[in-house]
Amino acid sequence: MINEFYKNFKVRDYMNEEILKVAQANDVIDCSLGTNPFMNENIIKECVKQSTYEINKYPSIEYEKLKEQLLEFWNKQIGKTIDKENIAFGSGTMGMLRNISQFLIDEGTNILGCAPQFPRFISEVELRKGIYECVNLKKENNYKFIVDDFLNKINGAYQVISIENPNNPTGQIIDVQDIEKIVKKAKQYDIFVIVDEAYGDYMPLENSAITLVDKYNNLIALRSASKYFGLPNHRIGYLFADKEIVKIYNEISLPFPFSDLSASIFTKILKRYEELEETKLKTMTVNEKIYKALKAEDYIYTSLETPIFTIRTDKYENLTKKLSEKGMIAESCGYFINLDDHYARIRIHKDYEKIIKILLEVL
Repeated sequence: MINEFYKNFKVRDYMNEEILKVAQANDVIDCSLGTNPFMNENIIKECVKQSTYEINKYPSIEYEKLKEQLLEFWNKQIGKTIDKENIAFGSGTMGMLRNISQFLIDEGTNILGCAPQFPRFISEVELRKGIYECVNLKKENNYKFIVDDFLNKINGAYQVISIENPNNPTGQIIDVQDIEKIVKKAKQYDIFVIVDEAYGDYMPLENSAITLVDKYNNLIALRSASKYFGLPNHRIGYLFADKEIVKIYNEISLPFPFSDLSASIFTKILKRYEELEETKLKTMTVNEKIYKALKAEDYIYTSLETPIFTIRTDKYENLTKKLSEKGMIAESCGYFINLDDHYARIRIHKDYEKIIKILLEVL
């Protein structure tokens, strides 16, 4: 029979059926799931045409090509030598978090997070019957991450730490020097640190925790092709970590998390990375225009480089629902610990003028 725990288990998710139905309408502006609104679709189409794969074979060769391309890309960017044994793949960051949870989290494992943070990770902790605790970002600091507050919480009671950089849902970027302080202190207590960089390609490459992998064997840095690279449908995730961690990860994870076609497309897009740089400039330009149009108290601490930000108001019991009535789909913050339904996460859109118009009406 099915265990009662799993019968009653409910995942933390910010999309609900009502919002999904609204999202299907033609007259709404979708600012929900985190994709790159400025991705040049012609680049993707060209990479698809140039991609190689064999339909009647399991993925293998293209995975190796992708691994080589990632290593070439990162070693060139960070000026360090990382080899194939430091990299592994998964089905997006969510798939990789589940794989990692399989060998790092057991019943009673104590995990330290930062609230608010990606609720699906908390779901993975709860699914494994771990114990999730968090350092709440303070409202009086406008939810800015203060590294000393986090460092003061680290002690031998924890086995795993999880942080996002940039943070989801605030969009704020944490300096890699602060990340290193956390990893360094965590190492003193034999604590593993997971740094989820799903939106990391919007940061300067030198700000990635990947730059620290060769120094710390307790660090796992996750990346995704779903956001900046515009491939959410392909579910490509990759991580860099110590060789021993990667070895264990590969032993417990399911093989073939994405297709050869997907691997080949991403390999070719990586080679054209410089052509995507303009999307960062567009993101910053649009963000600046949105922030200038709003009052400072309308949104919480964020970074111009990141395509997501969080707004707030006490005018309505459910801000996301109000936005949907006005024709905008946003992510509810009701499932984010330390936030509630008075907050909504917005992903910027090409039609930023419509975003501004709706937000000014609502806020």
